[in-house]
This record gives sequence, structure tokens and C-alpha cells, in this order.
Amino acid sequence: MHQRLQGLQWLFLDPSVLLNENDTDREARRQIAAALSQRGRPVGQEAVERAWMQAIAATRPVHPLRGAVRLLAPDPATGTAIIDEVIRSTRNLDALFAGVQIALHALEGQVKLGVIGPYRLPGTRARLDRYHLQFPVVALSDEQNLSHLVDAAGKTDPALFVWALRKAGCPAGQAAFASDRVDLGLAPAKAAGMVTIWLRQTNHKLRYPRHALETPDLTLNSLSDLAR
Repeated sequence: MHQRLQGLQWLFLDPSVLLNENDTDREARRQIAAALSQRGRPVGQEAVERAWMQAIAATRPVHPLRGAVRLLAPDPATGTAIIDEVIRSTRNLDALFAGVQIALHALEGQVKLGVIGPYRLPGTRARLDRYHLQFPVVALSDEQNLSHLVDAAGKTDPALFVWALRKAGCPAGQAAFASDRVDLGLAPAKAAGMVTIWLRQTNHKLRYPRHALETPDLTLNSLSDLAR
């Protein structure tokens, strides 16, 4: 076992390392193009794809949906309206990543498992329930309204992680958080004092750590690798 993982009581997982959100995100990008077109601002799908990837790689942390719309919308009010519309109209097309259930079963024999979903759009609980992903501690930003917004200086908020640790009754130094995002995932977890694990299994691997809080204690390619 890696030395940073020894003595852990809890391992918290970002929903995005359990659920493959690629198809849902692709549907959201189609909805962005449709919403812009309806407002007399037709944009090609390739432009939406580029804006989405720009948002992932942006210096200031931002959810890809919000970041892409900000780049493409003519003004902030229109952008807010489009974001709300896309959230309402995008179908949930998530699927489990291959090997997730086997990995969870293996991990359950070693540590207590929980979920922390910072900076999530509404509907995360339903996505987890769809695949019967139930854990003793589930902390979601869209339910608790914590770790939901990046402040004006671009700093991420560890409040949701602190809440989850208190609910679990676990000291921060004996808990780890695994996420595919170094900015909106690992940074607030490390700010809360947790061990951080970067699972480079989504497009968010394009954003490399830019400062100490974003730098993971351990880097792997998938939850299955972590379980092994």
C-alpha cells in the first residue's frame, strides 16, 4: 500500500470517478448550441466543443458548462438563462465506469467509503440512485449549498469537505478524496487537510496542477487502479 494511504479511515469519492458523464456532457453541449440558436446566435457544434475544452483548461476554476456558456453567450444575463435551460433540458445519460462495482467491493474491505460532490450541478443524487450507489456519508454541493461557488479571487471552498468529515466523525488527516479534477476537486479537499488522489480518467486530465493545493498526493488512472 502507498504510504500516504496507510492509516486511512475513510475514502471519499467524487461522483465523476464513479459515473461516466461523457454522454450527458455531450447532450449538454448540443443543448448549448440549440439554446444559442434559439436566441438568434447560431454557433457551430465545433465551437461549443472548443469552448467546453477551454473551460476545462481555464486558469480560473469553473464548471465546463458555465465556462463554455460564458465564452459563447453575448452577455451575462443571456448566459445565466442558457445555463438554467441546459440544466433543465439535458437528459441524464450517465453510465457506470467499467469495473466500478468490483473496485468498490474491494475498497469496502479496507476503508469506509463516502461521496463528496463539490461544485456539482443539480441532480447528482438522482444520478447516484439510478445505479444504487449508496454510501453512509454523501455530501453534495447542490444539496448542502456548500463548496458550490468559486470566490472572486478564484479560490475553491473546502466547506463541503469539512461538513463531510464532521458527519463521518473522521479527522481530516485520516481521510482521502479521489477525484478526476485537480481544481474543483483536489484543491478544496487538500485545503480541508485530506489526502488527495487524482484519477486521470476523464477529459479533466488536460488540466495539470498549477499550485500546491491542486497537486495530488497520489496519481492513478482509474478507481480500479486505486483498489488494486
